[in-house]
Amino acid sequence: MNKKWMTLGILIIMASVLLTSCDKKIMYVGSSTKSKMSGSYKFFTGTEEKKLSMKSGETLSIDYKSKVEEGQLSMKLYGPDNQVLTELGTNKSGTEKVQADKDGKYRIEIKGEDTKGSFKVAFKVE
Repeated sequence: MNKKWMTLGILIIMASVLLTSCDKKIMYVGSSTKSKMSGSYKFFTGTEEKKLSMKSGETLSIDYKSKVEEGQLSMKLYGPDNQVLTELGTNKSGTEKVQADKDGKYRIEIKGEDTKGSFKVAFKVE
């Protein structure tokens, strides 16, 4: 009998760990194409990302806009070594240009934490 209770306890713990690490989206309408990402939501906790290959000397042009009514939203560009190259401002719009210093995979990451609002990021390699 004790073995059954122990197994049940382990299953409950595993289920709670898995469920708490999942993305949560309520009334989320998003779009992702080769050159843009956007989302509008009542509640968003999680991560959206886009990976792209760049060669040394190429420039990435990023147009962005976000609105945060509640919670926190971060929008960052990471380089091939997973270092943050630039952070895009929230509750702002603008354009950032970043030149690649080495060949590799670059990543744009949008991360929400209990947030309400919207974001739009369009990008192209020049």
